[in-house]
Amino acid sequence: MEDQKIIINRDITSYNIGLDEHCWAKIVHFLVSVFPPPNQEDKALYLTNRIGRPSHKDPQYEKTGRLKRESDVYSFGVVLFEILCGTKADDPIYLKENVRGLGPVARQSFCVGTLEDMIDPILKDEIGENNFVLSRGPNKDSLQTFMKIAYQCVAETQDQRPTMKVIVKELEKALSFQVSQCLKHLPFFYICKRLVEIRLN
Repeated sequence: MEDQKIIINRDITSYNIGLDEHCWAKIVHFLVSVFPPPNQEDKALYLTNRIGRPSHKDPQYEKTGRLKRESDVYSFGVVLFEILCGTKADDPIYLKENVRGLGPVARQSFCVGTLEDMIDPILKDEIGENNFVLSRGPNKDSLQTFMKIAYQCVAETQDQRPTMKVIVKELEKALSFQVSQCLKHLPFFYICKRLVEIRLN
């Protein structure tokens, strides 16, 4: 573990996540990745070439060139919202509301309590057993946990975002709430858990 390098990918998107031969999620490429110098993993890098898809790019990095691991956290939060809403982050419906697409729109919807309206109807059927009622049992807890961690990931500033360790813990919690209700059918939260268990080797 000590020999592992810290990588800031700069291109965490649904397009850049694939499955290996064991169906484990993994990053497909590292073409625009940067490697912070040893013993400076938590310090910011300042870059002039601000690479990344506009819909997934950390707004603080885009404005200032300040790049940290939390920049990838923002991008991953957008991917979580793509899973939740069943659509791409740069879907024209979201671009009409905000030039950065789904991330800011979902964040605002979470703040005003309307995020449930954006959830993919197929997902509503899956987690609500054809009757989507948020006040029922662990489904509500699972969904709320998932939505909250996705919301925290897309915070405007890097310092407000959780670490990937915290994100994994929260997604595992969401999964456990869901599985406790229905052991026979593992819904989309299992996929999300797999996404955060990315194997770099």
